[in-house]
Amino acid sequence: MPVLRQLTACSAPATHVVEGRSRTTGLTYRVETCAGHRWLARQWPGRHTRREPGGRCGTVTDHRAYTSVVRSHFDAWIRPLTTQDLDTHGGDVAAALLAAHRWMREEYGDHATARGDVWYAVGVALGHAAGLAEAVAAGQLDQEDGERQVLAALSAAETLHGAACGR
Repeated sequence: MPVLRQLTACSAPATHVVEGRSRTTGLTYRVETCAGHRWLARQWPGRHTRREPGGRCGTVTDHRAYTSVVRSHFDAWIRPLTTQDLDTHGGDVAAALLAAHRWMREEYGDHATARGDVWYAVGVALGHAAGLAEAVAAGQLDQEDGERQVLAALSAAETLHGAACGR
């Protein structure tokens, strides 16, 4: 089942597409952006094409496995924002997300800051993803269902992060 992600808060129609493919599984992801946000797709390897306007800018349909999608979130925005990554935490998703959430709380506090409520919301969504990942690791949530919930929380945090950055 694909995971939907939204990289931007932009409502412009997408005119650029990047498709990642695997010889064994076919389409692994599809990233759609408008001309103004085309730079967001540069970090996504794959076939880059132009098309007639359609879809919404920033939409990602991701067919990859859970760990690959989580790693993508870390590579695209969590590590650049918080300096935390999966490798530092031995691939432990829960530990890495908890560290990123702690960093957000230290940087932006537990309440809205002068930079705006959206940064607080990014931290809350990241904390929710961390708590879910902990519950999955502890066997308190069904693994497949829990992983879907973690990815949904990360997608919400990523969209909020895009809005906070003015994307």
